[in-house]
Amino acid sequence: MKNNIAKNVTLDPNEKVLKDFPKLRAKSSFCQIMLTSKRLIIYTFGIASNKGRRVRRKLMHETDLRAINQFEYYIDYYRNPIWARILGFILFALGIAGAYAIYANLYPFPTYPYSLYGNYAIAAIIALIGLRLLFRLRKALSVKIKYGLNDIFSLYLRVTKYNELAIRYIASKIHVNS
Repeated sequence: MKNNIAKNVTLDPNEKVLKDFPKLRAKSSFCQIMLTSKRLIIYTFGIASNKGRRVRRKLMHETDLRAINQFEYYIDYYRNPIWARILGFILFALGIAGAYAIYANLYPFPTYPYSLYGNYAIAAIIALIGLRLLFRLRKALSVKIKYGLNDIFSLYLRVTKYNELAIRYIASKIHVNS
């Protein structure tokens, strides 16, 4: 398989390509989506988990448009794990304590050119890294496609304007029969 979805797909004589999205940015993988008049074709290439092992996998997923029961997409917000937030709080406290120790001369720090400003800068950088670990929010654009009886295909994309517009366009072209 090539990394170009248009070269990997053979179309029926009466099937037309409605839209091709070759530049989607997925989480830790390469992704392309092609929407034809009959099928939704998703090509991914990247690291996946298989029986607890990390493997590089190429996946071509084709779904008939009439078989899709549910197509949902949403932006998922999540925080760092608790151990990273605790580490961030500790780094923030160390940065503030270091700045106070420099200000009150509690510890004789070695001198070098611009040591006063340099020591404050180092303490500020440590405190800012701690704040970033403590309050960072991550986002992912999650796409779930239910088709057939109970088959589910999930795709996790980065939140960019191109990805959002592509998924919105695909959702508008899929007509779910209720």
